[in-house]
Amino acid sequence: MPVDYFGKYFNDSGFDFGRLLNDDFFQPVRILFNAKHYVSAAKLLMVAIDSIGFIEYGDVKQNTFIKWLNTYSELSALGITSVELWEHRNSLLHMSNLESRKVAAGEVRALIAYVGQLHPDVKLDQSKTGYYELHGLIKALGQACGKWVMTYDADRNKIHSFVKRYDLIASDARMLHIAHDDPDHR
Repeated sequence: MPVDYFGKYFNDSGFDFGRLLNDDFFQPVRILFNAKHYVSAAKLLMVAIDSIGFIEYGDVKQNTFIKWLNTYSELSALGITSVELWEHRNSLLHMSNLESRKVAAGEVRALIAYVGQLHPDVKLDQSKTGYYELHGLIKALGQACGKWVMTYDADRNKIHSFVKRYDLIASDARMLHIAHDDPDHR
């Protein structure tokens, strides 16, 4: 039986999508980022995009990661594309490296994340490798989620599929915690 999380996110204004998304997706990324676990933060961010794409489009043959990014995000401001980020995701999640099969074949640029600001004198050859600032990607995806959440105001019929699909996502909001006497497992 699932844990009742839904009521927790209702307030006087209605359902707080933003807080739910923050609690389940962005707060864990923030914790890893602030602890300087940048690769782990990037991996978890890719999983968040996968989950949100599924929530929006369901289990379809089309690549929902790329479709969601193309619909809601402004990745071009970061100098990267949704296809490059998809291959980066594949590299990070499947092999913990930066070279997916398509990158290795020269079909897509490899992506490398960095943290902070590059010095203006540093010139990067971006013909075969793209570079993006990880915190900038986190902010861009937060903005994309903001645009996405607004679609629920415009189309109230989407709410039913949101609830149905979100209930399938493994979520900290619904993680059952049973207190017991073992002090090492609290």
